Amino acid sequence: MKKLIKEDCGALAVEATIVFPVCLLIIILLLYLGNVYYQKARVEACVTEAVLDGAAYSVDPLLEFIEAGKIEQTALGAVDYKPYRYIGGMFGGMKDIEERVRSVILGRVGNLDTGLFSNMKPGRFKLTVSYNGGFLASSVSADLEYRIELPIRLLGEKERVSMKFQTHTEVPVSDSPEFVRNVNLVEDLLEVTGVKAKITEKVKELKGFFDKLFHK
Repeated sequence: MKKLIKEDCGALAVEATIVFPVCLLIIILLLYLGNVYYQKARVEACVTEAVLDGAAYSVDPLLEFIEAGKIEQTALGAVDYKPYRYIGGMFGGMKDIEERVRSVILGRVGNLDTGLFSNMKPGRFKLTVSYNGGFLASSVSADLEYRIELPIRLLGEKERVSMKFQTHTEVPVSDSPEFVRNVNLVEDLLEVTGVKAKITEKVKELKGFFDKLFHK
């Protein structure tokens, strides 16, 4: 009986020697991965907030002055109201919005700390911000690629293990009054160039054709 107990104790010691380090490594790895995805959520929050702000500034150019408490400076002539800015945005006229969103994202993400563990700060950023202008619909989008390093090195490797992530955020820009102004602008241009009269004439001819076709 004593011999069997001694053999069991020896087996338990061997098993513990193997299992405990493996379990400890798995727990540490899970903690590292949890911190990685915590950092990932923080980065995505920074990107989303910046793109939302960019869409808001696209809708209302006066928002910056209102937020800064400079309402008295919003009189006519004191501020650029950017009339028909969405049409200009179709031809690259919203570079200031793109640069604003870009600088905000890089600033906020660059100021993030390492999270729960040291040396796990997001880095190696590759950022693309664009104002997707369209006559009927517009949006502000941001694509950010980045890496988060783990404080782990594989055997024989000089660089630490890192995980690559990519986040895409797109927010629609909706401004009904500006859309109405754009429509009026196009209508005025068509009227001045004489295209509107030709279109109206063709529509009347087409309507007359269908009237004859269905009322014979």
